[in-house]
Amino acid sequence: MNNKEAVKRLLLLLDRYRKTIIVIVGCLFISTGLNLCVPLISRRIMDDGFIGGNKNLLVGLVLASMIIFIINSLIDIIKEKKRVDISAKIQYFLSEQSFSHLMKLRVNYFNNTNYAEILSNINADINQMASIADTSVFFVITQAFSMTGGIIGLFIIDFRMTILVLLFIPIKCVVMKRFAKKQKQIMDEFIQRNQKYAKWFGDTVGGVLEVKLFHISDKKHEEFALYQNDIIEKQKQMNMLSQWNMIIDSIMVQFLSTLLYILGANLVFDLRLSIGSVFAFITYSAYVTGPISAILNIGYLLSGIIPSTKRYYAFMDLEEETDSGKTTELCLNDLKMEQVSFAYEKDKYILKNIDILFAKGSKTAIIGRNGSGKTTIINLITRMYEPASGKILLGADNISELSLPEYRNMVSVVSQQIYLFNDTIRNNICLYKQMGDDMIEAACKDSGLEEFIKEVSLDYVVGQNGAMLSGGQKQKIALARALVYDKPIVIFDEATSNTDAYSEQQINGLLDTKLKEKTVIVITHKKEILGKMDQLVVLKDGIVVDIGAYDELIGKNDELNIMMKKTD
Repeated sequence: MNNKEAVKRLLLLLDRYRKTIIVIVGCLFISTGLNLCVPLISRRIMDDGFIGGNKNLLVGLVLASMIIFIINSLIDIIKEKKRVDISAKIQYFLSEQSFSHLMKLRVNYFNNTNYAEILSNINADINQMASIADTSVFFVITQAFSMTGGIIGLFIIDFRMTILVLLFIPIKCVVMKRFAKKQKQIMDEFIQRNQKYAKWFGDTVGGVLEVKLFHISDKKHEEFALYQNDIIEKQKQMNMLSQWNMIIDSIMVQFLSTLLYILGANLVFDLRLSIGSVFAFITYSAYVTGPISAILNIGYLLSGIIPSTKRYYAFMDLEEETDSGKTTELCLNDLKMEQVSFAYEKDKYILKNIDILFAKGSKTAIIGRNGSGKTTIINLITRMYEPASGKILLGADNISELSLPEYRNMVSVVSQQIYLFNDTIRNNICLYKQMGDDMIEAACKDSGLEEFIKEVSLDYVVGQNGAMLSGGQKQKIALARALVYDKPIVIFDEATSNTDAYSEQQINGLLDTKLKEKTVIVITHKKEILGKMDQLVVLKDGIVVDIGAYDELIGKNDELNIMMKKTD
């Protein structure tokens, strides 16, 4: 996306609030018009009131100034209320849009990005984009009105001094433009360094156990100091540049005012201009020269908004999970993988031409060494990944053409890497589904969680990702969740790896009871489970090297024999 496209998308955000913006601009127009009357009133207060000695006129003009001030204040309140409303709505719209998109992204996006980086980037980008409706942006519009009105006011008072002011404008433009360009450069570098820090921070916090175990906190602290010093250095540069910008601006304005006072004094002494006119002229000149910095600094404002807009929409353009949107009532049927291949990167295949039939109601174990592609098969079956080639069928239907929510409603996964929300055991089992305690307690009993529930209750809060639980307790909650949802296809991904012997026996017993009629797919190397399977699928380097019953393959298949020796 180029800068032009980014600006176009920002304007489209504002276009949703066109009527409100018209009201704001109308308020700005009225406010600017009233403000332009103030110098002319001040001139009459000086010339006709104080110098002319007209007390009644002076009081009337002062009261008029007061009324204008009150009206302007009320207009500012209306304008600001509307502006804040737009800014808040834009922020909510972008946040809701990005969250919805995040929930639909393919799972491999999360494999390459840490959560701290995702949150930091999205929040930073939304805040920057919402600033398109900030006071500073509308201030530029106000200043443009003010500048136009100021030039008209200058010509009304004296065209000779107006020429001096107009000659001053290009000089100030050149100087301020240099500052704006430098500010944009530093802002770009500041954003890049913040991105690097957010990525490093998420990576470091994610590996906090390794930091502690290998005592590398000092090294991480050194890295922290490098990243933070880089960011702070850019902040200092921005602050100092802004200060220099204000100082140079003030010097130039003061220099112009000095020239105007000298030239105005000569005109007053020659009786060609009144004292009030000189003061009114200098006020109008500020209306003209003051906005130059604000208008030129719009590039500085956009320097933070445009990169964030590009990054935000690059994120929004990431590929989502495909969903046909069909509403079909699905039922348990044969699940079949036909010539399925999968690769994370081009020509680096994890799975190659896989053919597996998971017959309706059958029990299948997938075994193989680490990296053989076992979990990848599970991710393909659950549609977390899409095959590079081949197809997966449920009955006669390609699962990629089925409604994604309805298809996933067919499958439960009990994983070794189960994630638990920072909520109660009850809510982690039910996951927003309304269920009676009897059903939940029965599932806890079948999963081996009953004894723990008696100690702590279903309302026990498990902590962030089950931090208050053991690995075995987390897996039992995952199993209880699968049982209460009662889906026709149940997948166990090393689900007994953290459970004790008693719980393992209980889980094995479910294969003959609660799970008897269901299609069960298991990743395991444990003999007790393998003996209960209808078929074993042996994987090696992403290829199916053998399929058969345990009794048929044991002793015959070298890969299976190696795996069995490892578990002895």
